[in-house]
Amino acid sequence: MSLNKVMLVGRTTKDLKKLITPSGHPVVHFSLAVDRNYTNKEGNRETDFIPVVAWNRLAEILEQYAVKGTLVAVVGRLQTRRYTDGSGKNVRILEVVAEEISLLARPRNTRQEEPAPELEAAEEKAEPAEETNFVDEDFEEITIEDLENLFTV
Repeated sequence: MSLNKVMLVGRTTKDLKKLITPSGHPVVHFSLAVDRNYTNKEGNRETDFIPVVAWNRLAEILEQYAVKGTLVAVVGRLQTRRYTDGSGKNVRILEVVAEEISLLARPRNTRQEEPAPELEAAEEKAEPAEETNFVDEDFEEITIEDLENLFTV
């Protein structure tokens, strides 16, 4: 048996821009800033920047409603991709492919329209993704207990 499931809650690190693949599928690549559960020697939380890719309807929703700093929950799977770039260098990418995304909170001081009530904190299911060679270069805490509650049998 194997399991590949990733659950993240964090903030988008930039305004999101949808791309269209040559075969016509919308895709959005972004990084999610996720704080760690502990503080360093200086008393600050360290942050991981996790690459995420969303396809089709999820990409369209993110482009329309998420801006830099939007708090989102992502459920998906971890994926590695390899390709050779234009200079002949082998590149390996580790990213989360989003299967569900919930918009949790807008960043402070945004001037964009608020999301429609049915989309605010509503989960959207992803359509099957198609592989491409695109590359993309304050947090609400989730405790271990919260995660354990999700997996109790």
